[in-house]
Amino acid sequence: MSGVSKLSDFFSPITLATLVTTVICCALLVLPGATATSMYFNDILIFLDGAYRVVHGQVPNQDFHTALGPLNYYIPGLGYWLTGRLGMAMPIGMATLVLVTAPIMIHVLRSRMRPLIGVPLAVFFVLLLATPMNTGEIPSKVSFAMFYNRIGWVLLGILLVMHIQPNRPVRQQGWLDAASAATLTMLLAYTKMTYGVVASGFLVLLLLQSAQRRWAAGAIALCVFVGLVVEAFWGGTWAHINDLVEATKVSGVIEPYIYVRSFLLTSGEYVVFALIAGLALWRRPRFTDFLFYGFCGAAGFALLNQNFQTIGIVSMLAGAAVAAEIVAREEQPRRSPAMQTVARGAPFAVAVLLLPIALSSATAIGVHATVAATKSGVALDTPNGKGLRIVNILNKGQFEFYSDYGNTLGSGATLLASLDSSASRVLVMDFVSPFTSLAGLPPPEGGTAWMHDNRNFDLEFHLPAEEMLGGVDVVMIPTQPVAEGTTEKMQQIYGPYLEQHFELTRKTEFWSLYQRRSATGTDLALIAPRSS
Repeated sequence: MSGVSKLSDFFSPITLATLVTTVICCALLVLPGATATSMYFNDILIFLDGAYRVVHGQVPNQDFHTALGPLNYYIPGLGYWLTGRLGMAMPIGMATLVLVTAPIMIHVLRSRMRPLIGVPLAVFFVLLLATPMNTGEIPSKVSFAMFYNRIGWVLLGILLVMHIQPNRPVRQQGWLDAASAATLTMLLAYTKMTYGVVASGFLVLLLLQSAQRRWAAGAIALCVFVGLVVEAFWGGTWAHINDLVEATKVSGVIEPYIYVRSFLLTSGEYVVFALIAGLALWRRPRFTDFLFYGFCGAAGFALLNQNFQTIGIVSMLAGAAVAAEIVAREEQPRRSPAMQTVARGAPFAVAVLLLPIALSSATAIGVHATVAATKSGVALDTPNGKGLRIVNILNKGQFEFYSDYGNTLGSGATLLASLDSSASRVLVMDFVSPFTSLAGLPPPEGGTAWMHDNRNFDLEFHLPAEEMLGGVDVVMIPTQPVAEGTTEKMQQIYGPYLEQHFELTRKTEFWSLYQRRSATGTDLALIAPRSS
């Protein structure tokens, strides 16, 4: 009988839906063999450069500053390590994460939800995790940019489903729940700290449920244990917190009107969520449920407003699915026909709520696979950039902007290759300094993963000049930066140090190249005269 039970579990609708969607998404990510983008191209270069750094032995928050968690660099780093190609770093990394997440998702959804709710939710989660598109945007804007927010929404959404008790428990259910919750929470914490804080708060909230208190406490204990083990190997926790604090000094304050505008844009989501949650509370008026729905709405709103995102509060979609499951469980044979209709319609209402983001995510996966497989657009003309393609999807202006930026990167790589020292450590005074990875150079010592004016630095809060430029041999200033404000502020802040320790040795249409002065004050030798 146990064998039959295991076989039926494997072929359950939720399991099959999760596995089939996972296989299709992973195939569409990996098989085209390239990374294509029509938006936020410079954002992707941050994580490809970070992936290159960690593969070459650097450690986030120890060898370079970053306000994002280390998994943002180790996930694409895995793809780069396995293939040796920057163009496969993000597809392989994200496909691996989808494969790792699938068993946890199957356990949580299959043990807690009926197929009518669990199947669309599972498909939704897989599509959202795999899609190369910023949540809430249109599928023509394909990009792996800000992938950490999609990871955050999906893993948090799976965790929130654990608010309801299992109605189809399996052997060792408590241990599996604790391990699943701890894994999700720690993945969130090491991807983006804000999601990790929300996940930890949810685990504390679960302690109010006597039926789930034991495994929730076990999950918290596991999180502490894993954190200590990771810190023993990583040793960057406090440095990471310091980087977060420094970034918050620059961008931590949001004007009240922004919250008002955000609430107006998402008011429809709140109305629908409130209706489904209200129905569930009417059927099962528990204080812990009330706290849960409030948590989904408040935490989701807070997360949305520190993301580069305007709509699509996924925590409320997960909360709505939980509410629909509760309504379905509380079905009473003597209730009125109208109420029976409402109860039976709740799962379909959730499916309708999930549909817009699910369809746009699926479309973006298909669009990316198509343009990557057909080699649309233009590829970067740098030693390691051949698998990175800039494509035009219904936005000629953006395509021309990023194509021009890509041309400057190709020109910069050629300029660097003309120097007599191929082992030069390079810093670009722009949003991202991508030549380390794109040109296959040794990583600089120190510095930061990216620079964004008024987001992680400004004229008052920034890294000291010695820490920023002390570990580089070459500084490049673009004439056509991807973020003009960043370049201007960096020149203003670090210009005096640059003038004292570096010398302008090359100047082209797109770049001014400075090389560090030698210890004796003589110029670095060049194999070719200065170009003009």
